Amino acid sequence: MIRLLIGVFSVLVLLSGCMSPYYYKVKNNNIHIYLMKPDAEEVFFLCSIDRFERHEALKNARGIWETTIPSDQGFSYFFIVDGKVFIPPCDQKEKDDFGSENCVYVPGQ
Repeated sequence: MIRLLIGVFSVLVLLSGCMSPYYYKVKNNNIHIYLMKPDAEEVFFLCSIDRFERHEALKNARGIWETTIPSDQGFSYFFIVDGKVFIPPCDQKEKDDFGSENCVYVPGQ
């Protein structure tokens, strides 16, 4: 029994290290974007929909930051976390005009 518990615990530890710090959910023509950065003091979401205006993210009690924007069109995006650009591990990326990359959101994918 102890070996089973140790095995289950080991798998959970391994899986928790593989979790992405970022995810999103689409609800009612909006996309809710979440960033798990509990130690961050300030998080902004920037996207191409509005020429990369800063959208302040709100931090919940679990340390997850959330922002919401319309989701009826695709866009490129990134975060600013405590004054530094943060590109999350996203499935689709594109080069930006500054030699870096932005994530790309495509509706329905």
